[in-house]
Amino acid sequence: MEVKTTIKLRPPIVAVMGHIDHGKTSLLDKIRSTNIWRKEAGGITQHIGAYQAVVKQKDNQDKLITFIDTPGHAAFINMRARGAKVTDLVVLVIAATEGVMPQTKECLDHIKRANLPFIVAMNKMDLDGALPDKVKGQLVELGYTPEEYGGQIPIIPVSAKTGKGIEELLELILLHAEIMELTSEVESPMEAVVIESRLDKAKGPVASAIVRKGILHLGDIVYAENISGKVKALVDFTGKNIKEAPPSTPVEILGFEKPPVVGSVISLEKTEYKPPENKVEPIKVASNLEEEPKLRVIIKADVEGTLEALMNSFSDDVQVILSGVGPVLDNDIFIAETSKAEIFAFNVQVPKFIQKLAENQKVKIFESKIIYEIIENIQTQVLKLLEPTIDENITGEGEIIAEFKIEKVRIAGIHCTKGELNKGDMIHLKRDGKIIKDTKIEGIHQAKQIIEKVKVGAECGITFKPYVDFKLNDVIIAYNKS
Repeated sequence: MEVKTTIKLRPPIVAVMGHIDHGKTSLLDKIRSTNIWRKEAGGITQHIGAYQAVVKQKDNQDKLITFIDTPGHAAFINMRARGAKVTDLVVLVIAATEGVMPQTKECLDHIKRANLPFIVAMNKMDLDGALPDKVKGQLVELGYTPEEYGGQIPIIPVSAKTGKGIEELLELILLHAEIMELTSEVESPMEAVVIESRLDKAKGPVASAIVRKGILHLGDIVYAENISGKVKALVDFTGKNIKEAPPSTPVEILGFEKPPVVGSVISLEKTEYKPPENKVEPIKVASNLEEEPKLRVIIKADVEGTLEALMNSFSDDVQVILSGVGPVLDNDIFIAETSKAEIFAFNVQVPKFIQKLAENQKVKIFESKIIYEIIENIQTQVLKLLEPTIDENITGEGEIIAEFKIEKVRIAGIHCTKGELNKGDMIHLKRDGKIIKDTKIEGIHQAKQIIEKVKVGAECGITFKPYVDFKLNDVIIAYNKS
């Protein structure tokens, strides 16, 4: 009689990606609040870059999903952590109200290069402006055909606000995991991947990692490339001390001699460290400044491994003017000034006289000991460069239909076409579809009265401060910052 062997599967490791403001963080928060593992421990007490959600099955069995919860996950989706794949599956969040946006396309490029399966979570389906068919059509145009159209891409309508569709999304993730047969290799030699690292004043060197195979135990002697340590403490994402971490478990490790490089592989055997073949040169200066709009940066990091991880995470909209290992120098400041670049310093010294020099030369320096803070800052600036109004809420619009003068002051005759226009509103002046000036509404006149605001459909006269040279048919857009 043949005995059937039960294959034990490990939890899938999932990265959630998407365009800014499409609800990626809200979706993760909703999953975290409603499906958190070990609720009795008081929920998440710290951020270690990943967490686990539990999904109740019909047979009352619990199944886990590990979510990578860090802004820079795109970095190691492509890195594959020096050969060790980190992510099994991607959930791509697309707002049904806005559709495919620039960063959505960038996420799709990351996913394609890493050859990873993905599920589309079509978010904000609770809003009146949701256009799901438009989103599906945009995906088809990009070469990604939804399942309902006969393709391979599953699309789940969800609402991070109401929670609708989230259970279906989690079930689909588990179904994909079964199909992928993500076996729990507990008998294999232990292997984990560093997803965050830092030097903590109280704890010393700290590494957040996800165990890929084998079991990591308290007291183990571990190696991460050329950095060694003894595991003094293992802390799960709820803040609870644990004695061992099986495959797919996110864990914080204390005991390394210094913070290991993000993306490095942790193992129980010491291996000769070989720098990656495509290692970054110690100093590299761009020979030409591209004219098209790009974010110009200078990158300085503590070690080559981190520098490589940073460089691999940038989109084509970032131009690296200079990169290197070591502290920020006066030469970096002068190059940044002449090339109009910003300096990003990861875990390196920025002496006070360098900070003072940067202030004098009007050069910005962003310092951090967390790699993903740098990646997120750069991503945000790139989006602002590509979409200057991305962090703005439009409160009103109007068209300039006339011009007249009162005591030599030019007044724009406005027809309010959307929302309302208020005294003191920040204004974009738009001509031929492009924003040409920014100003504020100084005063609103209607007949012989001075009023505070005007609503859609009404006409009025408006003065601006500072002055702008407006023309007939120009459009004014009132906004506030979100």
